[in-house]
Amino acid sequence: MNEPTQEIIVSELRRRVRASIADLTQMLGAQFASVIPHEIQRMKDSGLVVYDEPLGPYSVISLPR
Repeated sequence: MNEPTQEIIVSELRRRVRASIADLTQMLGAQFASVIPHEIQRMKDSGLVVYDEPLGPYSVISLPR
């Protein structure tokens, strides 16, 4: 995945405030299901998003405060 995907995720989080991995998978499409957790982890590592461990389908992702 690339930066435009991160922009889509961040845009959705700004709109909703929070979203689950399942919500993001539904929004982006099933073809991205296997790479979304990896992309979310990269975004967490860079400080773009936060979530409680462990990361799973119903983990809630949000923007840092």
